[in-house]
Amino acid sequence: MYKEGYADLIGPFGDNGNIRGITVYNVPTLRMADSLAHLDPMVKAGRLEIEIHPWWVAKGQSLR
Repeated sequence: MYKEGYADLIGPFGDNGNIRGITVYNVPTLRMADSLAHLDPMVKAGRLEIEIHPWWVAKGQSLR
């Protein structure tokens, strides 16, 4: 999803905690982020659950 421009950060956490990783989507709505997250094979298989949170950055700021 990074190559397509939908996600700016994707990766696992290394501490074996309850939260396994993070994806920061670069999309205009929470609904679109939720839809993209549900495409993940691990989510489809029921091995991971999703939490969606809005994250605002300054206008013009980019992670790329």
